[in-house]
Amino acid sequence: MNRNEIENKINLLVNDLHTYKKVAAFGYMQSENVALHLQYDLQTSGKPIFTRLKFVDQVEYIKNANEDTLIIIFSDSGSYFDYVFNRTTPFKNSAKKPKIYMVTSNSNLNAPYIDHLITYNSRRDYASHPYPLMLIADMICYKKKKSS
Repeated sequence: MNRNEIENKINLLVNDLHTYKKVAAFGYMQSENVALHLQYDLQTSGKPIFTRLKFVDQVEYIKNANEDTLIIIFSDSGSYFDYVFNRTTPFKNSAKKPKIYMVTSNSNLNAPYIDHLITYNSRRDYASHPYPLMLIADMICYKKKKSS
């Protein structure tokens, strides 16, 4: 995905941040720090969102979410939902499922329950892993603040 495509997807996400009252952001391990960063920055601009450090709390929230909820997932590898829905089919009732954005470096991800992928190029190493995610989270906050 090139810079314009990333920016267009972020603009869609920011529009949805204005529309949805219930918003959550999650990630697994290092990626959850990015969700916490997003939560803090959006809170300071007047948009509270939900997140949890404990993975079981994240899973519980996602399983109980409905069409009134926007969920943002940060997952460098794109494997977040492999952990959440290890042995089950997610969102069997697609009319009641939450709207889901995933920020990932996996441009080949095939998950029909994800509404929008925001993809970026990654070196796929542990040291640089959180930085592209943090940059995109910062772009989301900047555009949200600019559009308020």
